[in-house]
Amino acid sequence: MQSDSGKEHEEEHLSESLVRFEHMLANDDQYYFDVEDLEELIEHYMERLDLEKAWKVLELASSQHPHSSEFELKRADILALKGDYEGAMKSINLLEAIMPNNPDMLITKGSIFSKTGKHEQAVEIYNRALESAENSSDVRLLLSYEYQSLGNQQEALSQLKMGLLESPKDQGLIYEISFLFDSMGKNEAAIDFFNTYLDEYPYQYNAWYNLAIFYIKEKDFSKAVWALELCLAVNENHLMAHQEIGDCFLELENWDKAEEHFKEVLELDEDNIDGLIGIAECSEGRKDYELAFERYKEIADMDAFHAEAWYGMAVVREKQERYDECLPYIEKALEVDSSDPEYWTFLADIKAYFGEFEEAIDALDRATEIYPEEMKYWIAKAQLVFLHVDRELGAEVLMEALKITPENAELHYREAAFLLAAGQISEGLSFLQNGLELDYNKHLLLFEQFPEAANIPRVMDLIQIYGQ
Repeated sequence: MQSDSGKEHEEEHLSESLVRFEHMLANDDQYYFDVEDLEELIEHYMERLDLEKAWKVLELASSQHPHSSEFELKRADILALKGDYEGAMKSINLLEAIMPNNPDMLITKGSIFSKTGKHEQAVEIYNRALESAENSSDVRLLLSYEYQSLGNQQEALSQLKMGLLESPKDQGLIYEISFLFDSMGKNEAAIDFFNTYLDEYPYQYNAWYNLAIFYIKEKDFSKAVWALELCLAVNENHLMAHQEIGDCFLELENWDKAEEHFKEVLELDEDNIDGLIGIAECSEGRKDYELAFERYKEIADMDAFHAEAWYGMAVVREKQERYDECLPYIEKALEVDSSDPEYWTFLADIKAYFGEFEEAIDALDRATEIYPEEMKYWIAKAQLVFLHVDRELGAEVLMEALKITPENAELHYREAAFLLAAGQISEGLSFLQNGLELDYNKHLLLFEQFPEAANIPRVMDLIQIYGQ
């Protein structure tokens, strides 16, 4: 590991080289630089995407050190960044003829194939680079990206796991593994993986944090708290761990513990809006509604474009049954952020309370457009249409939802209830049978929606048959 003094010396040396090079350009002069200095200058400008100056350094390098193959590789890198893949590949072909197994050359070649959509060729080249690369885990990461582009997420994940075996403390690999598990929807597999990994490397606080996130996705908030506490035991200043553990304690209705961690967030970042929102939610949880309202209002005064603060004020007033005061706050929240379906459903509730059913249905329309996979929005919309517009239209709303999730038993039971209530007995029985086949245990939903179904003999007979 490089010492701090060593890093400072390198930075000082680079700074001196930059001053000399910039002075040379400004005075249209010519200074001599050794190979290492020129490489550092090119990398410096490339990192800042100042390709014009990187190219000027390259031209100087080519004139002062014409036989250095390193600068031909830099030429390929710069041309690739400029989007001149044909020119970059010409440089690569020159290099490949004299050093066919050079890992840096192969990685550049693989990246050109990747950028031009030739992912299978990129995989082939990166596999060649693996044989001689100094840090194979970096190449595994590149291979993972290529397999993701090819739609092979399982192999992408395997590459990352192999990379972590080779570099077990690589934080980038831990992040990417977590990302892939999440995108694949494999929460339980992620939990198993991180628990096994942490048995061997218990001081990797980001792994504890990622483990906690997967527990949260599974709504196992107690286990998430356990993982986050271990994350904080290793790194007590992990701001997001304090935020997440505060949110978990909110879910567990432990308002004191939640507020304790939100205050830690503010200790680390005094103007952190999420921490302030969390403290307001603690007051709301304790049913100290006036204090909660004041805290949300303070946040809105600090940042008028923070939708959650306006929404918080609307929710508090609803809990106080001061419905006439809710509307301006929820409308302001939607003015700031119209992409949150929960805001639209809240607006729908308020509109329905005042008997403005068409506007309530319009609001639920927006919620279903934003998040069509969430069935509770469709059910709420169907309920309003069924009760206040037309029973058959209510059933049609549920049919739209069933096109999205045809295996959802709750939708089949509710559709059966709507149809039975509308007097369409045969159609209703058909959907009831679907629901019973999908999940018998949810059949009570039928009677919650339409209690009179218990008086229809054919309904009870069908339920009895499936209950045997």
